[in-house]
Amino acid sequence: MDIFDLLFPKKCLSCSRVGSYLCSSCLAGLSAKRQTCPHCGRSSFRGKTHTGCIRKLDLDGHCYLWEYRGVVRKALLTMKYKFAFDIAANLAQLASKRLEMEQPFPKKTLLLPIPTHPVRRNWRGFNQSEAVGKLLAQKMGWGYKPNLLVKKRTTVAQTELKRQARLNNLQNVFSLNPEKHFPKKKFFLLFDDIWTTGSTLKEACKVLKQAGATKVCGLTLAKTN
Repeated sequence: MDIFDLLFPKKCLSCSRVGSYLCSSCLAGLSAKRQTCPHCGRSSFRGKTHTGCIRKLDLDGHCYLWEYRGVVRKALLTMKYKFAFDIAANLAQLASKRLEMEQPFPKKTLLLPIPTHPVRRNWRGFNQSEAVGKLLAQKMGWGYKPNLLVKKRTTVAQTELKRQARLNNLQNVFSLNPEKHFPKKKFFLLFDDIWTTGSTLKEACKVLKQAGATKVCGLTLAKTN
């Protein structure tokens, strides 16, 4: 513990208990209740896309770690809108512990954080998916390749839109970065903070598969009901 921690100890964002931004008591009960097929939404082992649901440009699966409520919701909102890097480290640590127990992805995974548009990144100062994703990849021993995908235009925040508008909001918004080598034979893991309708990950997956990727799954910290 350094002097900063002594002067400003970490406190749970929900109950104010000292030690962590997300204490074990407040996290209890928020773990993923069941993984579902990202296409039809029915139960699926480790979130794999059902054989009858998979299409050429679809995600091959999606896993999430917690429900989007309680202290998890507070942590993600605080990290996103109050620029909290320490919370990103705390989330990466907790996420790696969950993933080490379940091991839903192969060791030779390449994690790709969902990009933000440069305008939003400059305003916020960082991309929360990159902040957590980089630390998580290091802890899991995965490859990490930010900026393989780029966001071509700014969009309205998904949380501000209704379902159909969310689906339309992100159509054709991602593209490959021409300055980056595209490793087709990798197991790609698209990483984002929240899964709501899945529009973001699905659009990003489409770009990767059109470029020749054969296996693309999604991982989010949380999922809404």
